[in-house]
Amino acid sequence: MIPRMIPTAMEFSLPLRHGALPTSPYSARPPSPPSVIIPAPIMTNTTECIKVVPTYENIDPASLSVEDLEIITQNHKQQLASDSAYNWTYESRRVAQPILDFLYLGPSSIARDRQWLVDNGITMMLAARDSRHAGVRLMANEKLARELGIQAEYVDVANYNELIRAFPSAIRKINDHMLKVFREQRLTNTALQVRHGEMAIPTGKIRRGNVLVYCETGNDRSAGVVVAYLMSVFGMPMVKACQFTHFKRFCVGLGEELRFLLKSYEDILIAQRTVHHHERSRSFPTNLNSAQVTKSKRGYGDTLDDDEEMGGTDETMVQDYERFRNRPAFVPFIDPQQ
Repeated sequence: MIPRMIPTAMEFSLPLRHGALPTSPYSARPPSPPSVIIPAPIMTNTTECIKVVPTYENIDPASLSVEDLEIITQNHKQQLASDSAYNWTYESRRVAQPILDFLYLGPSSIARDRQWLVDNGITMMLAARDSRHAGVRLMANEKLARELGIQAEYVDVANYNELIRAFPSAIRKINDHMLKVFREQRLTNTALQVRHGEMAIPTGKIRRGNVLVYCETGNDRSAGVVVAYLMSVFGMPMVKACQFTHFKRFCVGLGEELRFLLKSYEDILIAQRTVHHHERSRSFPTNLNSAQVTKSKRGYGDTLDDDEEMGGTDETMVQDYERFRNRPAFVPFIDPQQ
């Protein structure tokens, strides 16, 4: 049910027609989607952090294997985010901040800073840019990337509708790079070989990939990619992912349209995760005999919707109408002659 909107300057009342007068104003515009609010996290003191621990149960099993998630997150290492507003300066927006211990977010200017790239061990740069800039080679840093041995990738989108379709590709680029860096070392390092049928994933003597995600300001499209990555790989809810990113990079400002897009992407991830976990459980049932897994019967509430669609008029449908009782009456038109 679409909520009734508050009249604005664009709304108007219809004139008297056929002896009937509208009792409420009409609107010439389509209804607006509900606002997506990102509240400030509730913290008891200034030193408290937002904590997240990646778990395989919170992600889509079709996107990553258990081993891949352990490699990327370094054995499910806990990530912390403290409020950067207390030590934030205006110049901080001109550099990149580590959102995760391997994922940085910043403006396009930092992608041209040779010394910063070397000091932070960046191994991949991912630019989220306007597709109109791709033809004129704006935000293109292939030359510097080749000199430093850095992988350069791009996500070119014309608008936010294209951005949500590009999220899976951008996330896949980051994950593939992290796995590539690790597996290239495994081929030459005996400490990273499979032992007793299990993969040895050390946390100390290994060079990890470090990814820089950037756009013109580091606060718009690239921030959306980072939030989508937190939701997809770390299983974070959209609101918490936005709060986590904002704590790390205080100047990030996600507009209403981008927040609504990220909320839609969260719904997509939840649906995919639910379906694939269900398929996984059916393929590997917990019971010893898969034949024991039976489909549960429909509940009473499920039958009501089917009966209503089929035009049923039995007594069970009457019970659903109880919720409509005692509602205030609304008369859309009145007769001005009365």
